[in-house]
Parts: sequence; structure tokens; C-alpha cells
Amino acid sequence: MNEKESLCCCEYIDRDNERNHILGCCCNCVDFDQAADSLFRCQSVSQVQKSNMLLTLQDRIRAPWFGGAKKVATVDVIPIVVLPAMLYTAAISPYCSVAIFITMLAFLTYMYFYLRRTSPRSKFFFLWAIWSILFLWILFESTVPMLELLPEENVAFLLLLSVSLFFLYKTKQFSQTCQATAYHEQSDEDSTVLLIHDEPEDPEMGGNSCQMCRKRIPPRTFHCIPCQTCVFRQDHHNVWLDCCIGASNHRYYLLGCLFGLITLLFGSNLSLTSICHPFLIANVLGVHVLMPDDCSDVYDQYDIAVCFVGSIYALSMAICIVLVLLQQTFFISRGVTGTEWRRGEFTGQRRHCWNNWKNFLCGTQHK
Repeated sequence: MNEKESLCCCEYIDRDNERNHILGCCCNCVDFDQAADSLFRCQSVSQVQKSNMLLTLQDRIRAPWFGGAKKVATVDVIPIVVLPAMLYTAAISPYCSVAIFITMLAFLTYMYFYLRRTSPRSKFFFLWAIWSILFLWILFESTVPMLELLPEENVAFLLLLSVSLFFLYKTKQFSQTCQATAYHEQSDEDSTVLLIHDEPEDPEMGGNSCQMCRKRIPPRTFHCIPCQTCVFRQDHHNVWLDCCIGASNHRYYLLGCLFGLITLLFGSNLSLTSICHPFLIANVLGVHVLMPDDCSDVYDQYDIAVCFVGSIYALSMAICIVLVLLQQTFFISRGVTGTEWRRGEFTGQRRHCWNNWKNFLCGTQHK
């Protein structure tokens, strides 16, 4: 048994090829000591020391795992720290809430364009989405049921959340078959997937050539740079799920967004009507439908303010999903994918709106 195989879940081989432990993350760092000494002497820190400190920090951020601790990218740790810190800070006062939500929007926008340039396949947004769901669920279950929430309402919320997560899980699971589906469609046309050289596309082949993969691909197939593969009927690469949306998972994605929207609206309504002064708007089959009325005193108690801020955050997520669903409705009605629309390949509407939706729901949009 070699040294690597004998590692426990909290041990790893560091960048100096030495055995180390994750509990030693704050132990001695030669470059850090030298940099601190330089600062005390009012001397500048060399670029080499800065780079070595950064590399050492990245090497020591590990998560326990079977066969040895696994390295975790520094940027992937940010959501776990930044999101709760922002929401807890926003609960201090209404002015803090406004400032924090504006800052959060600017921060996510910056991270999107920054990671798009430096690390297209980063899991930052995927972990942000996972941690948002987990944080809001913990906040809901730890606060709202204590405030006159009926057991049936809590069960309904958990059921909606489970259905939403199921469809989003299937979306990510079936994203792995997008590439295989594309090549399968091509094999049905008796066209062999071959490596190509710099040659013009032949319309009689019934497909196109991907200059990135160096392979022949069927029509309506596009190369995804983050996934490094060709995706059949690619709509877009979803950074929140860290996968491509294509022919094999597009319907699961739409269902996940729809049930996610219902879950967010339902959970926010339960939270706001519990912490604010509610009013009755309807009585449907003996079920009272309430809406929040006066929320002016929610900041008087900190735990209630945190729940209120979480509800506003959930409503912000719901607004984003509404925009996504409107966009998807437009594309499906036109019979095009998001990638085709962005590339300008939407000349002439494919069939009528009803037929486009029928083909989408039946999974027959292969041509």
C-alpha cells in the first residue's frame, strides 16, 4: 500500500509533496512569515512571496474525503461565507437591507463576468444556488413553524420543495446524455462520427462540422465552451445548475423552474403572513388565503428581521425565475432554442405556436 492509499479522510499530500493534515491549515507558512517580516521592516513584499502565499492558501483549503482530503477552489468557498453574512447584515435595518441587496446584485454581476473570463466551468453559481436553497429552508423551518403555521402548510411546502429539487436534479442528471443524444441522432442517419480536418462543410452529409471537437455533428447542435462538448439543441449553459440545457433535459428544466417558482412564492407567503400583519383575500373550500399587510415592525426583533430578509431574497429569486420562464415561453413558441436566437438562426418561424409547444412537450423537436 503506497502513501497515497494510506491517507485518512483528513490528510493530503501538499504542494511540496509532503504529508499534511487539514487541521494544520493555519500552521507555519514560510512565505507568510517573510512577508510579515518585510512589512514590519517597512519593506515591500515581493511578487513571488504573494504568489506563494496564494498558492499555499489554495492548497490548504481542503474538504475531508475518502482516500484523502480534496482540494476546494477558493472561489467555491465564497458563497458559503458571503451569502449568510450578507443576509444577516441586511437584517440589521431597512437601510442595510437596501444596501446589501444592491451590493449582492453588483457582486453577482461582477463574479459572472469575472468567472466567464477566467474560469468558465467554476461551480461558484451552482454552490450559491445550493447554499441559497439550504439556507432558506433552514431559516424557514427554524422560524416560521413557531409562528402559528399549520402542519398541513408545512407539509405542502416541503412537498413542493421536494418536487422542485427532483426536477432540477433530473435536469443536471440528463445533461450528461446531451452529447450522446446528439451522436445517436447522427448515427440514425447512417453518418459516422469521424475526426475531421480543415475542410468545408458538406450539406449532403446531413449535418455540420464542429471545429472545436473536430467531429461531424447533426443539425441544430452547438459546441458548449464550459462543458467542452457539443450539445444537441442547446438552449444555453446554465451557470446555476452547472450544466447545459439541451434536448435531453429541457423539459425537466422548465418543470424545475415552474415548481421552483411556486415553492418560492408559497414559502414567502407563509413567512410574510406569519411575521407581518396578514389580511384575508379569499376563502377557497374552507382554506383561508392570506396576504401580508403591515410589515413595518419586523425589524424590532432580529430573528424576525432575518426571516423577513430571507423572504425578500426568495421573492427576488422568484422574479428571476419569472423572467426565465417568459424567455423560455417565447423561444419555445417560436420553435427555436436560446443559442439559435443569439446566433441569429431564427429566420422564419418553425411551424405554428401550438405545433411548436406540442413538439416540445412530446420530445419530437429533432428536426
